[in-house]
Amino acid sequence: MPFVGRNAELSTLERLYTSDRFQMPIIYGRRRVGKTSLISHFIQGKPAIYFSAIESTAKENLMALSRAIVSLESDGIPRANDAPALTFNTFGEAFTYVFDLARTRRIVFVIDEYPYLALSDRSVSSVLQHHIDTEKDTSKLFLILCGSSMSFMEHQVLGYKSPLYGRRTAQIRVKPFTIMQAAELLHTSNAEDIVSWYGMVGGVPLYLEQFDPAMSLQENMAFNVLRPASFLYGEPDSFLQQEIREPARYNALIRTIAEGEGKLTEIADSTGIERSAATSYLKGLMELGIIRQEKPVVDANRKKVRYVLSDNLFRFWYRFVPRYLTPIQAGRFKEVGSLIASKHLSSFLGPAFEEICRQWLVASMGTNDIPLILDIGRWWGNDPLRKEQAEMDIVAICEDGSLICGECKWREKPVDASVLATLQHRADLIKEDRFVRFLLFSKSGFTDECRAAAEKANCVLISLADMGLGA
Repeated sequence: MPFVGRNAELSTLERLYTSDRFQMPIIYGRRRVGKTSLISHFIQGKPAIYFSAIESTAKENLMALSRAIVSLESDGIPRANDAPALTFNTFGEAFTYVFDLARTRRIVFVIDEYPYLALSDRSVSSVLQHHIDTEKDTSKLFLILCGSSMSFMEHQVLGYKSPLYGRRTAQIRVKPFTIMQAAELLHTSNAEDIVSWYGMVGGVPLYLEQFDPAMSLQENMAFNVLRPASFLYGEPDSFLQQEIREPARYNALIRTIAEGEGKLTEIADSTGIERSAATSYLKGLMELGIIRQEKPVVDANRKKVRYVLSDNLFRFWYRFVPRYLTPIQAGRFKEVGSLIASKHLSSFLGPAFEEICRQWLVASMGTNDIPLILDIGRWWGNDPLRKEQAEMDIVAICEDGSLICGECKWREKPVDASVLATLQHRADLIKEDRFVRFLLFSKSGFTDECRAAAEKANCVLISLADMGLGA
């Protein structure tokens, strides 16, 4: 697979590199998101020491660090095999040696999986802080600390209680791909397959790379997600086992949200977990990027909160695998895939398509008459005229004071004029005296009546082709 989708992160690193002063960017993000690939791409052609810490003792990590330092190439010429090996008695000695190497030339020093190193020797962060404070003004070292433990990196590296607080010169949180980046990775596939696969597995590059363009979407779902021996089938459980304690309680919470419960009280009641404990667990799942809170945009009562799954692979797995576990484990994953594709997939992909459309809109602001967007999300509330609960898939507050209201339809038939009429009615519930732009997104196009109505209503119609996704 080509290296794509990280232009902004690479630009930040290259800009820091050209400064020729000491730099310490912090790179962090969930497992599998592509941090190491980003770093490996950045250090190509640069003098670099790359050290990946392991979940082991301080002694073993110090030995591995010593080997990494020895492997540094000098002016493009590797050290001779018979050169004496460097071994350090302490991490302080190793850091002193690296800082000395960078007195007169730029050297990149990468400590990947930094949390493992810091946990193997609790003094490492303080030792590193001392070296930075005393040597940064005379060093050209480009130090990268990278980690997958979100909580550790945010609290014990970037947090104000960390010995390293205030020493970082940049922080880069590597996030899953947006749909536009995913389309760049899967550029040989058609737009419908890209949106569908993204809706099933999300934006983690390694997950997206499991797509086989030689197979149909249904075959990819069956063989690469539902087949028990496949990587993606085992990934949710593996991810939770690596990241959290008490996975059984987290499993219960995720399954409940996947089944449609969104309010804290409902989630707590359904799982049997006390409300305060559930709040703590949900916070942990948000830090991992598995769930998120939603609040209605443009609402006086901002206390309305829903929890939804933001990780599409978790949403797909917990929606379908527990339900069809018996046939899946009996080897009938192809039949289960066929059933999901024919009866459930279209409705399942609806919420994912809404998020995809919001991503596209944010990426498009400043162009196509779309102003800068200050806030974007969904809206739900009471419709006193029709005496029902109403929702809008997209509501965005723009810098010029206007609103954007939109609906997103992932279905086989073209969108008709009634969808626009309903959208206009619901916008009246919140617009007050603000100017409103309307957007309709559709997988399958629009009827002639809808096109005619849109011309009169300041409404832009956007198809998959208009979104520029796929071959």
